[in-house]
Amino acid sequence: MIRVYIYEMNNDDLTARYEEYLAVLPEWRRESCERMRFERGKLEQLAAGLLLRHALKEAGIDLMQANVEKNEHGKPALATCAASAGEDRTSAGTTEQTVHFNISHSDGYVTVAVADCPVGIDIETKTDPELKISARFYSEEEQEAVRGAADPQKEFRRIWTRKEAYVKCTGTGLNVAVSAIPALPETSGPYRLITLKEEEAYSLSLVAETDRNPEILLDTVDYFDI
Repeated sequence: MIRVYIYEMNNDDLTARYEEYLAVLPEWRRESCERMRFERGKLEQLAAGLLLRHALKEAGIDLMQANVEKNEHGKPALATCAASAGEDRTSAGTTEQTVHFNISHSDGYVTVAVADCPVGIDIETKTDPELKISARFYSEEEQEAVRGAADPQKEFRRIWTRKEAYVKCTGTGLNVAVSAIPALPETSGPYRLITLKEEEAYSLSLVAETDRNPEILLDTVDYFDI
């Protein structure tokens, strides 16, 4: 299963409870907050950590007990202890499992995906009213899709988020031209491209490395219960 959560940032709450919220996050997430120079960045990182904590808690995983691992490209995943059926989690029979996750934020929105397979997610609020970004970064087929869409700006964001999510899922970075990153097909090799939401304010897309149609839980979070 892939769990996806969206949070619209409440800056007043995040600011008022900053230290309280920070205390329930592991050191590597606290450091990501403190590295930010400006308050907006600190609050975005704080919200991302809290949303990741919430997503993992829903899956029965304690973020504080998980260790961060990175692949050869530097993409992080979590190594967690999982008990065999019928065993206590503290017993000697526990084994490690890898939990994949990805985070995205854009102009006051934060989203997190947690999965049992490599995953990338992207949320985007920006538009391309003069189609200059599309002309620079999209393939001819993608540009035609934007121009011919009933709502060109939604189509622009749909393609953009699918490209971003694809790169984040592979974890290899931009080693090809942006126009060559797939966005229109539903599958590309071992990757499945899925647009989850297209709202007036944002678009949300996910890419998963899996050979099956993934079961996806999509939910919104209004506040953090710690």
